[in-house]
Amino acid sequence: MKRFLLVGLAAVVAGIALYLAVSQPRVDQNVMLIAGGDIEWSRNTKAPGIYFDAPKKRRDDGWRRVPYIASPQSKAYLESLGRELETPESHHVRAIQYDLEFESAEEMVRYPFRKIAPILREADIAFANLETPLSDGARYRGAFRTPTVFAEGLKWAGIDVVSTANNHALDAEGQGLLDTKETLLAAGIGAVGTGQNLEDARRPFIIKRNGIAVAFLGYAMHVNAGVSGFALPDRSGVVPLDPSLIKEDVRSVRPQVDYVILSFHWGFENTQDTHSAARQFAHDILDSGADIILGHHPHLPSGIEASNGKVIFYSLGNFIFGHNHTEWMDNYLARLTLTPDGITKVEVLPISGRGISLSQPHLLKGAAARGLLEDVQARTAALDTRMDIVGDVGIIKPQEAQRPTTGTR
Repeated sequence: MKRFLLVGLAAVVAGIALYLAVSQPRVDQNVMLIAGGDIEWSRNTKAPGIYFDAPKKRRDDGWRRVPYIASPQSKAYLESLGRELETPESHHVRAIQYDLEFESAEEMVRYPFRKIAPILREADIAFANLETPLSDGARYRGAFRTPTVFAEGLKWAGIDVVSTANNHALDAEGQGLLDTKETLLAAGIGAVGTGQNLEDARRPFIIKRNGIAVAFLGYAMHVNAGVSGFALPDRSGVVPLDPSLIKEDVRSVRPQVDYVILSFHWGFENTQDTHSAARQFAHDILDSGADIILGHHPHLPSGIEASNGKVIFYSLGNFIFGHNHTEWMDNYLARLTLTPDGITKVEVLPISGRGISLSQPHLLKGAAARGLLEDVQARTAALDTRMDIVGDVGIIKPQEAQRPTTGTR
């Protein structure tokens, strides 16, 4: 009798073990994703190349604005007409430049990542928004252009994939856009959101870690080059933030992967507020099958929304920048735990972003961390999502969050 009891007990134990093995995600199947905001390392800002003697809209008499090359002669002429060309509010005037000198290209490209690279490297996948073209010879027409050697710094830091779909994608014109893609590919870094034509630009980057496949796609709401900066079937450029394209792309890649992650360059600069239209747009896109939205462009961190097991980061803020502004602030990295059964945890890791620290961010501790986390916590609560603060980290459990039935749709 005792033998039968022991056999029966062993069978029960084996059954429980089998149930746990099947019902619980294996630890080695979990994927840790780190996502950061804007990276720009051209290390300077330029005055505009063109002056206008009238506002962007037509003048009262119907005449269009007249362009002037930004030469000393043009500047003197326009100033004689009473036009103030470089006001205290001009972007290049307000920019806080860093007094940094480097002895080698290697030192220059590794410098901004030295304090944060260990966090990126411990992740299975690391993402950021690359807000500068990588080119050595393309015409430098916009605000930013970064030497191609910077790709080595991205790789050294542990970054696996970037979005190049942003308003600065055409700062070095079409050649700079193509140079960027080729440079990243040669460095072994995935890039989404731009390409030789619309089909190429919409192509997802799929990466597989620990048995979990993740697809990235990138889109932008605006390009500094204007509408000519958006990709068409026969023109290189950026993928527009077109909901019909996004939904089609999500449906196309969904059967191939476990997670679909979208990078959105959207919203308004220098504000932490989340527009109600952004929420409606994001919910609509998530309902089409995407899992995560990584937002950037405002340069300031915004709230986070967890909705039915999915997550929206309306703005991750800055990550690394070659200059600063007085209104910019500390930011955060998002660390997500992806499992076969869903996103089990989101961690908000505060990082420095004030003054020269934006050139080499580090994890914040103590009061500085608390200040950033409490700000994000309040903005997250306004998005009907709970974020707990544990030590120097914010914690969100997406699977516990449900979208309200009223007020956000």
